[in-house]
Amino acid sequence: MLQDSWAGQSERIALRLLGTTDLHGHVLPWDYLTDRHAPLGLSRLAPLIRDHRRRAANTLLFDNGDFLHGNPMADAESARLAQGTGGGPHAMAAAMNGLGYDAGTLGNHEFNHGLGLLRRVLGQLGHPVTSANLTCPATPLAPEGLLLRRRLRTRDGKMRVLRIGVVGVAPPQTVEWDRMRLAGRIAAGDIVAQARAQAGALRRRGADIVVALAHCGTGPERPLPGAENAGRALAALPGIDALFLGHTHAAHPAPGAPGVLRGTPMVQPGRFGSHLGVIDLELHRSARGRWRVVYGTGRLDTVARTGPPHDPATAAPAQRAHLRTRRLLRRPVGHTTLPITSHFALVAPDASLQLIADAWRAAARRLLVGRPEAALPLLVAVSPFRSGGHAGAEGYLSLPPGPVTERHLRALQPHPDRLCLSVVRRAELLAWLEGGAATFCQVLPQRRDQRLIDPRRPPYGFDVIDGLSWRIDPSRPAGARIGDLRHAGRPVGPEDRFVVATSSHRLTGTGPLPQGLRGGRVAVEAPSLRAALRAHLSAAPVTPRPRRSWRFAALPGTAAWFEAPPEACAAALLIGSRDIAPLGLGDDGLYRYRLRFGPESGPPPIDSAPRLGYGGPARTRTPRCPAAMTP
Repeated sequence: MLQDSWAGQSERIALRLLGTTDLHGHVLPWDYLTDRHAPLGLSRLAPLIRDHRRRAANTLLFDNGDFLHGNPMADAESARLAQGTGGGPHAMAAAMNGLGYDAGTLGNHEFNHGLGLLRRVLGQLGHPVTSANLTCPATPLAPEGLLLRRRLRTRDGKMRVLRIGVVGVAPPQTVEWDRMRLAGRIAAGDIVAQARAQAGALRRRGADIVVALAHCGTGPERPLPGAENAGRALAALPGIDALFLGHTHAAHPAPGAPGVLRGTPMVQPGRFGSHLGVIDLELHRSARGRWRVVYGTGRLDTVARTGPPHDPATAAPAQRAHLRTRRLLRRPVGHTTLPITSHFALVAPDASLQLIADAWRAAARRLLVGRPEAALPLLVAVSPFRSGGHAGAEGYLSLPPGPVTERHLRALQPHPDRLCLSVVRRAELLAWLEGGAATFCQVLPQRRDQRLIDPRRPPYGFDVIDGLSWRIDPSRPAGARIGDLRHAGRPVGPEDRFVVATSSHRLTGTGPLPQGLRGGRVAVEAPSLRAALRAHLSAAPVTPRPRRSWRFAALPGTAAWFEAPPEACAAALLIGSRDIAPLGLGDDGLYRYRLRFGPESGPPPIDSAPRLGYGGPARTRTPRCPAAMTP
């Protein structure tokens, strides 16, 4: 915790800063992709916020970005506003207004539906929003800094006016990620440089303290210019007194750990309303009338699962939107003759990824008609979005044979990205695949009990490029793991050229994609990924069977463990080989499985399992997993 030896005792103020981040439209405690109650959402945090306000004399409430888009209800509300069909303000804006936020900042996902919609929602908010490094030169979108004046109570009961500066920053990559909507309209600056400049400007305007709302993760101590995550560098800036982080969906500090980063009080309150960030500051006033933070620390508060389901007053503005969204998600869009799961998408070719690749391939072929690039081989790069990560045991897809609904489609493709094409060569493909292979920990040969998947890396960073085959050797260091790269059974040569279809988000340089692919697009005006998947599903019943593409290298006597949901036992047993075997309970409701790096043929692609209904109770009996099984 931050402390200071300055001993001025004339006046003291205890100030509590509350913060949310990465709400992504979650107002109600409901998971729309499983269609059931979930312990998340702003209405779950509302009683905590009100309780802090009752117990602390001086409180301010901030939001740290990505509040607007990211779940089906929020997307449906945005579509309603864009179509001008009436019905009042965006449900997220109405819920936030009911809680009386003091200020907020923009996250990268605020821009997903364009500037027009964003401006409309900002006009509906009852609190100001600031953005220091994402600016609109032609028509200002939000002020680059805020100076709030608040009457606060001193410890001896006097009222004093404090000037609280607020600076907000977000990843400069936002302009690239939404290039189709933002190109030439938004200027992006470096997080650290713009925060330093704006904090100084606020001090010159008379700010007594400066609060940084940084929609970014911690990052390295010395980030490169233009870094996506720069929280550590921000914490070291002398002009910042308190720091809220976000974007990466992490939760900091851990229980019992100090809520301080490089001497600055800091919190990062998770995602979807999982946590409320709390920063306590002690301010002293000198004889010259200047206020100074002499103590500060941060912590996270959560709502007990046994507590009230939600706050009715905060939930009320979202009830109609909630019901409309649930009706929308029940609409059928297609039919599958096989179950579709994503339990093992990180360890073997996977049916859910194959379904997406087939849909994107069909859309890409239509885009290439009449273009010279149509003569090149077509590849499709897809990512596993439903393979655990922060979502734990709930973050997997499990769709039984039968109707495919809009809800299932949103689970397969959660983001409103567009399909883009680029021409690539062997070097770029290798760099792309090496980036994805860094998902795996380096394993030691001849050891059988070691972790396979690096928990620090999100599963969606592992891209599968359909149309190629390759080998991953996890015993080698990251960056040197890909071998035997082939197309149609033939080794890929240095000058071989391909068209690769992938998401607009991926093609702008995020994740494992090599920077050299920026600007290499063939098609810019392309359909949304959801539209491509919807068209594929509605054309005819699908029978998704994964093609053999990648495999692990043979490492005799070597095995590693990974985690997946307990119901994946059925798929593991169905494989009928000794390469994947259930071991026992893991962490956070997951089950632990062992993968044996046997012959290079490896386990067959996983395309089906006698399985439970998607996001609900079991519809068929799942084979009972043994407590341990030796591979």
